[in-house]
Amino acid sequence: ETTIDQVTDKLGTLGYAFVDIRPKANQDRENRTVDVTLLVGEGEKAFVERIDIVGNVRTLDKVIRREMQLVEGDAFNTSKLNRSRRRIRNLGFFSNVSVKKLPGSAPDRTIIKTEVEEQPTGEISFGVGYSTIEAVVGDIGIRERNLLGRGQDLKFKFSGSARKQQFDIAYTEPYFLDRNMSAGIDLFKIERENEESSFDDERIGFALRVGYELTRDLRQRLTYSFKKTKVTNVGTDASRFIQEQEGNNTVSEISQQLTYDKRDNRADPREGYFISLENDLAGFGGDTSFLRTKLKGGYFVPLA
Repeated sequence: ETTIDQVTDKLGTLGYAFVDIRPKANQDRENRTVDVTLLVGEGEKAFVERIDIVGNVRTLDKVIRREMQLVEGDAFNTSKLNRSRRRIRNLGFFSNVSVKKLPGSAPDRTIIKTEVEEQPTGEISFGVGYSTIEAVVGDIGIRERNLLGRGQDLKFKFSGSARKQQFDIAYTEPYFLDRNMSAGIDLFKIERENEESSFDDERIGFALRVGYELTRDLRQRLTYSFKKTKVTNVGTDASRFIQEQEGNNTVSEISQQLTYDKRDNRADPREGYFISLENDLAGFGGDTSFLRTKLKGGYFVPLA
């Protein structure tokens, strides 16, 4: 059965949407072997007649359709059909995704039916704790990963205590200007009173992001970030390193990240792997210069 499925997928990659494969077994009782002959009825090569999308209540059709690797009029291809299913699952908007091929109006026509089951995409989180340094601490976060059903990601987070306040806002448009290119912006502000280290600091900044696909599984992200740090109220007992940083400090940084991703699902992976290389270069307009390289990866194995 596995062999029949693999042959069917291979023929589907070659454009044969509907294939009839029947195994014929011939037993050799004396040698205790079985010869298997696969009778393959290829039929005609098929083309995509139309793509139907059902089950999406909030999410716009175009958010799902732009993840499809097939369009009306294309030659049918099983690998592109499976890739489309994986890309729709990676959106993280649906608890169940089914992509099927159905007979069309003619033997050489096929209909692709995509059924999805929506799941909540809004999140709210909050927490309260106690720290011996900051006393009572708390945070609250709000995120919508499918804003207005358009696939946009908007999140806001605030955390604070008697000595620290932090604001973070991030927005991502996955298909900027209706192109297969994501764009986003991050804003943040941090204020801290460091009594143990005898100084206060305030950080404020932003980042602009753009990402795009180089190949099917290889993606690149470019980021420009600007951060301004203000160190004040430096005590006489502060360390020499802190005293040297008193005043204003700015970091202007350009980053690039290459990610090769072969996971079956980015949001909830069961198997596969990924590896990413990130390079950060600071010194464009700021008063801090450095070069930093990060390499990370992960390999997922199903345990049960």
